[in-house]
Amino acid sequence: MSTSRWNDEKLDRLADLVSGIAQQVEGLTQKLDETTNIANGNARVIQALADAMAEAAEERRAAAEERLEILRQIRQQQSEIRGMQTENHRMWEMLLSQRNQDDNPNT
Repeated sequence: MSTSRWNDEKLDRLADLVSGIAQQVEGLTQKLDETTNIANGNARVIQALADAMAEAAEERRAAAEERLEILRQIRQQQSEIRGMQTENHRMWEMLLSQRNQDDNPNT
């Protein structure tokens, strides 16, 4: 194996090569910073979307519970109305019976 001596020309080429590599590393570092910023921005957008989706799901759940409560109240009112109808029917029959007795006291 032969050894060669370093002369000024070889040293200049090596310095140019190192300088070029340093510039490439600097450019890659800048690109990495830009990519990191984009990734961080995307992460914030994704988090905002996830938060909005969770909020919308909570609103849908609350609305569904509200609808269920309204349906329960409607069923309760329907039950009360049926009870009042039954009571009104009984009272009507009593009044009719009394009227019939008043109209026909001998029967």
